[in-house]
Amino acid sequence: MAIGKNRILAGMEHAARAWGSLGRKATTHLDNVSHNLQLVADMGYGDAALAVVRDDGSLEVVDDARPNTAVAPFAASRAGRVLSADDEPEAYRALSSGDSVVGTRRRITRGISYVTAAYPIGDDAPFAVVVRDVAQQVVEAPGAMEKAFMDIAEELLDALRIEPLRDPRTGEPFATERRAGDGVIRVNAAGTIGYASPNAVNIMRLAGVEGSLVGSPASELPGAALAISPALGTSGAGMRTEIEVGERVFGYRTIALPAGAVILVEDRTEARRREQQIKVKEATIREVHHRVKNNLQTIASLLRIQARRAESEEARRALAEATERVGSMAVVHDLLAGSEEERVDFAEAARTVVDLVRSGLAGESSAISVSVEGSSGQVDARTATSLALATAELVHNAIEHGFTGSEAGSVVVSMRRVPGELVLTVRDDGVGLPEGFEAVSAANLGLAIVRTVVEDDLRGTLAFSGGRGTTVTVRVPVSDHLPPSADPSPETTAPITDLENPEA
Repeated sequence: MAIGKNRILAGMEHAARAWGSLGRKATTHLDNVSHNLQLVADMGYGDAALAVVRDDGSLEVVDDARPNTAVAPFAASRAGRVLSADDEPEAYRALSSGDSVVGTRRRITRGISYVTAAYPIGDDAPFAVVVRDVAQQVVEAPGAMEKAFMDIAEELLDALRIEPLRDPRTGEPFATERRAGDGVIRVNAAGTIGYASPNAVNIMRLAGVEGSLVGSPASELPGAALAISPALGTSGAGMRTEIEVGERVFGYRTIALPAGAVILVEDRTEARRREQQIKVKEATIREVHHRVKNNLQTIASLLRIQARRAESEEARRALAEATERVGSMAVVHDLLAGSEEERVDFAEAARTVVDLVRSGLAGESSAISVSVEGSSGQVDARTATSLALATAELVHNAIEHGFTGSEAGSVVVSMRRVPGELVLTVRDDGVGLPEGFEAVSAANLGLAIVRTVVEDDLRGTLAFSGGRGTTVTVRVPVSDHLPPSADPSPETTAPITDLENPEA
């Protein structure tokens, strides 16, 4: 299961070239290693680079990760770089021997002295290598936490060497990254806890676990039967589970190691509470849109009733136009009532609005065709509501005034998205604009509404052109960046800035 953004995109061209001769099984394996590379870098306090064997036997870096937990020896990504056998002997020795190799040389980059180690990927015949570069002071004088974490990083690479990590319940590839606030628990082959980080101890205290975690059975942790036990003893297993304990919510990510497992645990109580609050708010907003739509439809019904009772043709026409305006706004609220976000695909709304105007004004059997072309992308609720009203008015005017004395014709509504703008065009092949036409001085109520909506409300522009028929072009500013989802993926990774304090 891929997480966050696909980190290998940065080296996609290099990967395509280097992976071209590999089979599907090996490619899937490498992709999983790539998606777990950041976890290896953070747990191991050093750079981690994935290099694949090319046809000529050289190693090319297709992906790399720099630690959030330590200073990285390399300032930029090495994706695409071919590793030299002279500069990276550990990588080539690991590839040829099939065993992990820890270098003896101390190299200096950016003023940092570091140690290099290499780990082969592939069981029978290695087809890739993970190269780790760790600062010398971390290697030579680690604290209790650093040593435990670096051991886990090596065991992770040992697990990834043979096959991808997979969820034992679904068979899908498993990948994760370490996040700020994560607690780390190491479970040994006997099923007892051999190490628990300070964050893990604090989180378990919130769950009501008393006494020392170290030495206690992992099966006694809250939710262990669902979140931990299914992965234990299963080679290459990785799974994520969310558990409710009393009033608190805990997220577990368990990875089976060659001997035991590593557990990443986080307290998701506040995140779950925020998610629930957002869901309630979204449901409330959708209900409001639903009620607004119903109220607008009621108003439209009342206007239609009033129009039928009106004695003058002018009054009936004015009421019919008002009904169309109310109906066009109801269309947008109807779409918003079924949406989880405060934005809609305006093209969908425009098609409904145009059909509403055409059938109400031209009649089902009219020879005047009205069509909608193009796409708009997602538009915020306020812009969509105002544009729907403007579209209804422009189509209404095109049908009513563009085909005087003519029984056949066409009206085309087209739209396209350009950077920072939505461009809406309504064109007809009717009689064209009257001589001396000026939009500013036109007495038509519909055009006055369009000008007010486009120029004052949406801060857009309105342009008319004649020739064969009439073309009206509306340009309104829209955001190219959609707001972030209110319910982020549980695998969205934040920088690890609140690191756990090393134990004494």
